[in-house]
Amino acid sequence: MNANSPLDQRLAFMDRCTRCSQCKFVPVPKSREHASACPSMDYVEYHAGSASGQLIMASGIAHGEISYTPSLLETVSACTMCGACDTACKINFAELVEPLEGLYAFRARIVEDGQSPKRHREVMDKIAATGNSQGQPRAGRATWAAGISFDSAPKVLLHVGSVLSYDTNKHASLRLIAETLQKAGLCPGYLGEDEGSCGMLAWDLGYHHMARSLAQTFMAQVRASGAKTVVTFSSSAISAYRSIYPRMGLDLSGIRFLHFTEYLLELVETSTLALGAAPTYDGKTVAFHDTCKLGRLTEPYQETDRALQKEMGGIYVSRTPQAIHFSQNGIYEAPRALLRLMGITVEELERNRQYSYCCGAQGGVKETLPAAAKMAARNRLDELNETESSTMVSACGNCAHHLGKHARDAFTVVDLIDIVATSLTATKGGK
Repeated sequence: MNANSPLDQRLAFMDRCTRCSQCKFVPVPKSREHASACPSMDYVEYHAGSASGQLIMASGIAHGEISYTPSLLETVSACTMCGACDTACKINFAELVEPLEGLYAFRARIVEDGQSPKRHREVMDKIAATGNSQGQPRAGRATWAAGISFDSAPKVLLHVGSVLSYDTNKHASLRLIAETLQKAGLCPGYLGEDEGSCGMLAWDLGYHHMARSLAQTFMAQVRASGAKTVVTFSSSAISAYRSIYPRMGLDLSGIRFLHFTEYLLELVETSTLALGAAPTYDGKTVAFHDTCKLGRLTEPYQETDRALQKEMGGIYVSRTPQAIHFSQNGIYEAPRALLRLMGITVEELERNRQYSYCCGAQGGVKETLPAAAKMAARNRLDELNETESSTMVSACGNCAHHLGKHARDAFTVVDLIDIVATSLTATKGGK
């Protein structure tokens, strides 16, 4: 064993797992049909697919008790790294096990041992070569912004992200928002073709050295721009900024990181922008999908003392003064508030906020096991059957595209950016 290995550092926590299976379920589920919290467990249909099962395998690898097999690696690859297991475990056992930390460490060990799945390696090669997981040319990254002049010394730096940058269906909405900000006198900055990967996917796949390098490059760009606020349209990026970069020990001082929903809500509340009734959706009811990365995985990470000490004759008690990461402090309210301001009624899905069910598009699953990603999307969309709405709205372009691809019958999936963009105006004179 290597004491410096992230996996070996997590062994004591992994071995505290009682195999209770609570990581598979939403805490206090409302129904049996939608009680599951774990898409990978639903796909694998065996304990190995759960966080607990993966921690058992991780421990076995670390102790040299088992070896890598194709079935083990496929099972690990079915996990979307959505963090639902972590929330469920902590609700029941506080911070003793922290499954997600163990899953991050396990994937890092898989990469370290040269066992990363072929599809994961291919994704990483694309990121290294082009700055995005799709392998699209850098020259096309800023196509959406053609003709827009951005500030070279901005107070606010826009980060678009790979998904929206190359999705031509979103370019009109991006342009509308950028142009509205300029009309309000805000004049943001933009890295254009120099914008690259935030490092979130690299981290999820276990390529932590690559993730750190990408993060350092981005932070150097932010510092060089002089911006004190970064506004991203990417749910993966805002999760990386708030949850992963602090794990890396990066210096984030003096920089605010906001999701575009938070930023636009601030501007509307300060009357810098106005948000009118939404064309097509005014007066209608929609169901809101909480994205894993935008919701529970944007809770700000803080390093704490998690060591245990014995109390009352042998009961192990954490020295942590308070349990921090219960996923309650993610970005939940901003997108809902924007919808309400546009005259739209928001209906909650059964699994919502920190208990939301992953759509299946994250963690490399879409690229490695498309059947598992499709199953997760269908499971999520099935929750619409329990609502009065046939429309699901997501504030994540990745989720909206993936869910929309697998929507059936009369169900539709809409990206929040497309609703907001056409309803947003600069107030008279701007600032």
